[in-house]
Amino acid sequence: MDEHEALEYAIEAAQQSPCIKSQRGVVIWRRDVAFPIGSGFNHPPSPFVCGRNLDCRQQCGKLCIHAEEDAILKALDDRGVSDFHILHVRVVDGKAVPSGPPSCWQCSRTILQLRFKAVWLLHEDGLKAYSPEEFHQLTLENESLPVFKMM
Repeated sequence: MDEHEALEYAIEAAQQSPCIKSQRGVVIWRRDVAFPIGSGFNHPPSPFVCGRNLDCRQQCGKLCIHAEEDAILKALDDRGVSDFHILHVRVVDGKAVPSGPPSCWQCSRTILQLRFKAVWLLHEDGLKAYSPEEFHQLTLENESLPVFKMM
């Protein structure tokens, strides 16, 4: 595949974007392979949908998966992480301390998009598991960002 063929795939990917602000497409390829390794477009993390409103437009850089991220995630997605758990810990002076509430929108949207089984955080009363959807919604609420509707 050459760069002209890659451009066609990227245009095709961008046209799938539901974004009202800007449709973006990305393709990952190798010259010695006839098809893309991954392609992607900008969109809210699944299972959320774009609100197609001013809040969405103003916050899309934080709320949506960027086209580059989407292509990379799709290239990795063949490995399948849907049965995997992910645990985050905060360490101070070599000891685990409570993580605090879900608050990183960059991580929550990636975790959600890859469909991990559960996200674990350490709290005062011990470890707690969140579904990726709950983790993402709490993150958006804690960061005062609009929450998309789920499909």
